[in-house]
Amino acid sequence: MFARDDNGDELNAEFSVVADGERLSLVMESAGGRGAGPQPRNNQYNSALELLLARLRDRQAVVVSGVVASTRAARLPEEERSIVRVPINLADERDIEQVRKQITRASGKVGLKDGTAKEGNNQKRIELRLEVPGYGPDDAERLEAELAAPHSAGALPRAEELLRGLTGETISTPTGKENRILKVGDGAVLVGTDRSPEGQPVPLDDIQHGLDVLASRGTLQVSVEELGHRSTFVGAVLANLPHVSRDPSSATLTLDSSGAEPDATDVHYGELDVQAQVKVRTEQGRLRRLLANGRESAPCALCGDEFPVQFLVAAHVKKRAACTDAERRKLRDIAMLACSFGCDVLYEAGWVTVDETGCIRTVELDGLPAGSLTLRMHQLAGRRCGAYREASEPYFAWHRTTTFLGKLAG
Repeated sequence: MFARDDNGDELNAEFSVVADGERLSLVMESAGGRGAGPQPRNNQYNSALELLLARLRDRQAVVVSGVVASTRAARLPEEERSIVRVPINLADERDIEQVRKQITRASGKVGLKDGTAKEGNNQKRIELRLEVPGYGPDDAERLEAELAAPHSAGALPRAEELLRGLTGETISTPTGKENRILKVGDGAVLVGTDRSPEGQPVPLDDIQHGLDVLASRGTLQVSVEELGHRSTFVGAVLANLPHVSRDPSSATLTLDSSGAEPDATDVHYGELDVQAQVKVRTEQGRLRRLLANGRESAPCALCGDEFPVQFLVAAHVKKRAACTDAERRKLRDIAMLACSFGCDVLYEAGWVTVDETGCIRTVELDGLPAGSLTLRMHQLAGRRCGAYREASEPYFAWHRTTTFLGKLAG
């Protein structure tokens, strides 16, 4: 098998993945000499090995051990042909080139006589014994094919882009726990939970790892072994992507790159096509401009005051995580502009809702201390919601029955 880099160019370096007892092994064929074509045999050995190690890192693989596996070296005791004496956890390695050099330099010393200073051929046939989460000895062909395929660069958003698009939203894990995306920055996303409403940081690298695995493999298991100790949160974020399906029985996410094209008139997904035709959420800025019809300022759908668009939030009438893929396409029906001066939070937290006549209803105000909150609620009560219409009523109805903290008469 020959691997293709992320540009789709085939590298002249033959490799294979084979079953090795209870594990899998990556075998790199030696370089040098005359190849079948005009190029020397496997003359891109180093580049290919680095590429394969990087793709194994995406799968959190561990190089348990490694040996030179040439015909000549096979006569030596395994200890003398060992090139990886301490397991290498690739997930912890940021500089894959140095890992590759460590392996090839060690291979160059195998077979040399004691006291020989000069390094020998460091592009020998080698075998790297692996532990790869989610892969067993029966998965050799699958892993080989996945390692050879170009990484789906751009098929999914970067972690920061995805989470900025989810900022302000609440997503649910498979166990029903809610996580509110509070802020993105400084290499982490701040996530609020019932236990930590002020938020706890989760490294963006954790989410990016999940995106990389999903993009390159097409499927992943939501588990600590696969995604780390925040696996349920990372899985919930990834499940929020359109065309990603979740199998609750096996906690597996699958990327469907053959999903139907979106309605060309729906700008929620417009201009978001990327490689592999996966649709992803656009950022809040574009959503706000869509709902504001391209204007620099627009009214809040709840209080009616007009603000520059940067002070408005594209708030989902029905929580986005609860929407079907078809509902997510109907941005003008499931989203509204709400100001960041209280209206967005009040609606999201269930302190206000919109009734079946399109009027804003609030929780009981008796008992609330006098102040700006009470004044704000009085100002909202009974107002006509600017985003209410027949097409959006089912989504407001969902909010009334699942999120609103008060009771509606009748």
